[in-house]
Amino acid sequence: MQHRNQQKSHLSEITRLLSTYHALTLLQVEALYPELTRQKLLLLLKKLERSGRLTLMPERDLVLYTGGCVPNPSILSAFWILLDFREDIIYHTASEFPVALTFCTQSDAYDVIHIPEDKEILMNHALSVYKKDSPRRIAVVDDAGQIPLLHFPGITAFCTVTPDGKVQYYRKQGVTDT
Repeated sequence: MQHRNQQKSHLSEITRLLSTYHALTLLQVEALYPELTRQKLLLLLKKLERSGRLTLMPERDLVLYTGGCVPNPSILSAFWILLDFREDIIYHTASEFPVALTFCTQSDAYDVIHIPEDKEILMNHALSVYKKDSPRRIAVVDDAGQIPLLHFPGITAFCTVTPDGKVQYYRKQGVTDT
C-alpha cells in the first residue's frame, strides 16, 4: 500500500512540475527523484504518457507537458540551478521574461535569469531596476566572457551550465565554489 501511495505521489508531483515548466530534460527529472532507478522513472513517465498527461520525446531526451510544448532554453538552463539548491528550496515556479524561474529557501529568494549571448545590453536595460527587498539574482550566461558585459544590480552570482547539467559559478572576480 505504501508503494502505491508513493507512486501516486510521484505521478502527481511530475504532472504538477511539467504543468509549471512545460518541458524538462529526462536528466533533470531523474535528478529530482534520485530514489528512483531510471527504469522505475521511465515506467512512471510512460504511465503518465499513456494517460495523456505528458509527452515523452526520448530521441531528444525531453519530457513535455503536452506534445505541442516548445522547450524554453532559458528554463532548461535555469532548472539546473534550481536542482543545485533543491535540498533548501521551499517554493519554486517558472517566471516571466526576463526571469526564467524563481525559488525561495528558508532565508532567501532568488530569480534565475538566463542571458543569451549578444543580449547583454538588452538584459542590462531590462534588469536595471532593483528594489531593496527583491530576490537575489543568479545570472546564467552562455559563455563566461559575457560576465564583464553585465552591469545590472542585485546579482549574487553568475554561472554557466552545460547541457548535461554541470554548473560552474562565477563572481566578477573569478570562479566560486559550486
